[in-house]
Amino acid sequence: MAMPKNLFLVRHGQAEGNLVQKKFVDDKDESVFSEEFLGLHESQYALTELGISQAKKAGEWFVKNNFTVFYRMLVSSHRRAEETAAYLNLPNALWMKDYNLRERDGGLLDSIAPSERDLKYVSEQKFNDSQPFLFRPPQGESLADVCMRVKIVLDTLARECDGENVIIVNHGHVMRTFRIVLERFSLKMANDYLSTLDEWGKVPNCSIIQFTRENPFDSSQGLSDSFGWVRMIRPAGGGEMEDPFVAIERKKYTNEELLEEAEKNRKLKD
Repeated sequence: MAMPKNLFLVRHGQAEGNLVQKKFVDDKDESVFSEEFLGLHESQYALTELGISQAKKAGEWFVKNNFTVFYRMLVSSHRRAEETAAYLNLPNALWMKDYNLRERDGGLLDSIAPSERDLKYVSEQKFNDSQPFLFRPPQGESLADVCMRVKIVLDTLARECDGENVIIVNHGHVMRTFRIVLERFSLKMANDYLSTLDEWGKVPNCSIIQFTRENPFDSSQGLSDSFGWVRMIRPAGGGEMEDPFVAIERKKYTNEELLEEAEKNRKLKD
């Protein structure tokens, strides 16, 4: 069993939840968290007009780069992901819905306004600041939990899609966990990745993460045994259009290095 030749992960376009958060950050007006909005489950958020436009731009990137034939096309069961997949307008598309690709469950924190969250869940947010990979919101999921769902998806791809092209439309947190699993991030690396405000940690709406087993610098080498290279593509904005491919380095540790890593775990933010 081996992974697909190319795995494309696509984040959904801007949705109602993204727009409300943006308005709150920009205007500091908590009234955007209306009773109607808080009454929605985040799986029900629809794409905005901008989100539809972003999805179409992402689809145009696939067509322009001749990635239009996929052996497997998977999509999260959330509304905004389903709409994004459809608006990619890929030819002859046949999508399969997979609930394992749903967004991380934010639990109670998804159903209350920021002021109530800051009042009632101070200690929880403090833990999130220091351990974002392990933090589990009240009645929700940690990103470590989401990794278990992602592994189920990857196991299926390894059994059924060896050497093929696969596309998955999903969510920002889920895309991050794909990277954490496939690139075998350590706990410190995962926390750094989830905490950074730098460009490398961002996953803009309708951005694409491409994993490949084919050496992008020398295709004559054939396919590697596992994903060897990764890059980010941002057809709908949010940074450079296409990052160069980067070789994936999966660290292995000597006994001495392992002891050093164990010591670092006491101060993960250093």
